[in-house]
Amino acid sequence: MSGHSILYLGRGEFAADYLGELETLPCCTYLTRSTSFELPEDASYIVDLILLEVGPMISQSGQSLTDLINHLAPYPVVALTRKEHEHRGIAAVRAGAQAYICVDDISVEDQDAAFDHAVKRGRMQSRLSSTDVTVLSILRNINDGVIVVDDVGHVLDINPAARTLLGISPRMQPDPTWEQTFCCVDENGDSYRNSADLPLMRARMGEKYSDQVAIYRTPEQPDIALSINGQGLFDGKRDLIGGVITFRDVTESRRKTQELEKRAQFDELTGLANRSLFAEQLTRAIGRSQRKSAPLAALFIDLDRFKSVNDTLGHDIGDALLRQVAERLQSILRVGDFSGRWGGDEFVVCLEDFGEAGNAAAAAQKLLLALSEKYDVGNSEVYVTPSIGISMYPDSGNTAERLIKAADVAMFEAKKRGGGRFQYYSTALNAKLEQREELEAGLRHALVRNEFVLHYQPRIDLATNRLIGLEALLRWNHPRFGLLPPARFLPILESSGLIHSAGEWVIATACRQLASWQRRFELPDLSITINLSPQQLLHNRLVEVVSRSLADTALDPGCIELEICDGDVVQQRTAELETLRQLRRLGVRLSLDHFGTRDVSFESLDNGFVDSFVLDQTLISDIEENKSHQRIVRAAIAMAQGLDIEVAAEGVETVRQLDFLKSCNCDLVQGFLISRPMQSEKISAILRSEIAGTSLLSRGMP
Repeated sequence: MSGHSILYLGRGEFAADYLGELETLPCCTYLTRSTSFELPEDASYIVDLILLEVGPMISQSGQSLTDLINHLAPYPVVALTRKEHEHRGIAAVRAGAQAYICVDDISVEDQDAAFDHAVKRGRMQSRLSSTDVTVLSILRNINDGVIVVDDVGHVLDINPAARTLLGISPRMQPDPTWEQTFCCVDENGDSYRNSADLPLMRARMGEKYSDQVAIYRTPEQPDIALSINGQGLFDGKRDLIGGVITFRDVTESRRKTQELEKRAQFDELTGLANRSLFAEQLTRAIGRSQRKSAPLAALFIDLDRFKSVNDTLGHDIGDALLRQVAERLQSILRVGDFSGRWGGDEFVVCLEDFGEAGNAAAAAQKLLLALSEKYDVGNSEVYVTPSIGISMYPDSGNTAERLIKAADVAMFEAKKRGGGRFQYYSTALNAKLEQREELEAGLRHALVRNEFVLHYQPRIDLATNRLIGLEALLRWNHPRFGLLPPARFLPILESSGLIHSAGEWVIATACRQLASWQRRFELPDLSITINLSPQQLLHNRLVEVVSRSLADTALDPGCIELEICDGDVVQQRTAELETLRQLRRLGVRLSLDHFGTRDVSFESLDNGFVDSFVLDQTLISDIEENKSHQRIVRAAIAMAQGLDIEVAAEGVETVRQLDFLKSCNCDLVQGFLISRPMQSEKISAILRSEIAGTSLLSRGMP
């Protein structure tokens, strides 16, 4: 570096020693001294740099430090002090000096760099337009960090806020390579590949930008995320002479934002990707598969008999089991494959780059074995098996939605075959998928088009052989497929969320029909049973719908029986239990469906919720020869009598079944032996016969 013409202003104690040493250094080609803190009027040389001794003598001169430095402009000023009075040098820089040095604590190299920095900074300031000079003056005192560089990348100014934010000491002056290392990591944690993207580079190249998020990384401290604005600096002729950036710390706000984004994209219980994130990931994977012409498989996994774990061991154990399933999935999948939780006990997996299509089966078998092993959950040993459906891109579908639906259909096929196995999606299953989609689309308009109808199945009192009630059963009169039973469309109603509107229609329609029959045939005790989906118990409108239907029809609430299919009422969640309590307050009766096929505790039968239960038809179908089922039915009826709970049996199809139930003192029966479900007009004819004294049993009606 070439030497500078230096003017020394000061009268301090250290001046003589320091000046003598300074004159021998290559950074100084000419040195003069003034003790009056004034520029010599007869100076016959050009001053490159002023060394200003800061200390008590300045205050004695009658000038403030700021006034003095402004008076010395446009010459660049370097303040001189000692280490013990370093605060004076810092104050001088804040007052407008280009730099400061401690004469008793600085190396020749650092002093040389400080002089060179001051000269460059001074020259740049002298070229700035008056507007930019004012702007930089303001920026030095704001709370945001500010850094100024010249047109070759030398850092000429770092304001106090920037030094605080970045942990840079007041004496530290960045070296010429700092432009390439400052915030060289982007917001994703990757290094910028193109130097033109670096914040300081962009600014000194004249680019105006805002809100560039980059990471400031040093070994001494944690990463800091900065939001950076930058622009070029120009002289009076509008020639580019450097750049300036301002920035603020956004580390904490980014952390909070990332946490919120993670909550929105990841399942809270298991930490796996949720539905929306997995679908996005699968869409990107399909794109990769298409570009590489490589196979891709989507797997849909459902845990067999998971509900019994929840019902018998509780939801806390069930949740812990789901977390362990997620951990096993993550541990067994290869790098590049990914998984998610679809909902409940359903998981999804994407397999990429597995070679031949048949290798997907090997991966599924590996998952099958891993997920079937014993789970230690709390103090319990739990065993579950998965049913796995496999769909292949592009044979099973060319979008994420279709692949997942296809894998879902294949999973149901695996479950129908006993579970604990995997099943490929096939052409036949594809036809089922297309039909399901058609049914789902039709269901969205079924209510508006009046396509839903109710059929009613009589229920007989075995003690009197009289028809005392009816079960309302939903049917769908599909415009193309004809009259469909619930098994064809009820799962779609539940999965699509349409069960609530359809359920409300069933309740209102059944109540109106019952009120009409009671008035028409003077049968005030005639009752009706309405099936509820588990999802309806979670909807806070259910109680309101039942209450409104009772008010609109003036029915006795005791004539309405709501049948719930969740066996153990004790295991219901708080929201469901509260719904059941409110329904009880209305006075309606509650019944447990499918009794005998689920684990039911005595507490759930003796807690005041249940008025009756319905023996499942699987117990009745072979009761003539199945001694085990005979014992179950006798025990269930005896228990119910002791608890003052009414018992109904469904699916009665033979006289021998009926006689057995009579021998056990079963209260009510229904089934094809009595009557098939019928439209309301045919039920009216039966009721007319009932009041005439001709019962269904006495007429031997099919």
